[in-house]
Amino acid sequence: MVTLTTERLLLRPFRRNDVTVFAHLAGDWAVASMTSDIPHPLSEHQAMAWLRPGRGEVRFAIELDGELIGGAGFYRRRSGAAELGFWLGRPWWGCGYATEATRTVVRYGFEARRLPGFTSSHFVDNQASEAVLRKLGFEPVGRGTIACVARGCDVEAVTYWLPPRRAAVSQPLEIATRAPRWRAWLNRLAGRPA
Repeated sequence: MVTLTTERLLLRPFRRNDVTVFAHLAGDWAVASMTSDIPHPLSEHQAMAWLRPGRGEVRFAIELDGELIGGAGFYRRRSGAAELGFWLGRPWWGCGYATEATRTVVRYGFEARRLPGFTSSHFVDNQASEAVLRKLGFEPVGRGTIACVARGCDVEAVTYWLPPRRAAVSQPLEIATRAPRWRAWLNRLAGRPA
């Protein structure tokens, strides 16, 4: 399990006990209606299923001062490139947290996962996500429609591309991995820090 840190945030795997806060924040119409795959209303049962990443997915909880405030991650396409996705609870909009978190997720994808590039999309009525993607160096490459579960229809969207050379990821990447329990146990036996 990988944990990433930024200047203000902790990006960690989602946990089962995140379900209530996740359902409340992500299930907010203002949030869910700007994502393709989060329903509205969002039950805790649906949230629990959403918290478990599928094959090829990397999902991080965005935490500020010990509090869950959003999520960011990607899934790898057959082409090898990854699709970046993110959301942030409404109380934390406009503070730069989405840009800070996604910049770190993109850097992780390029450096640790050796991804050849990222795609991402935003609905045409979502200027906040457009601003985040442009700050990261994404360039628009097309338009189309994407299904929105919350809205119950297809919505016009802009698709973006980000190759490694254009990525605006200047801050150092800090990755923490949880050592296997057996390694910690062996270190304790040897008198070394776990």
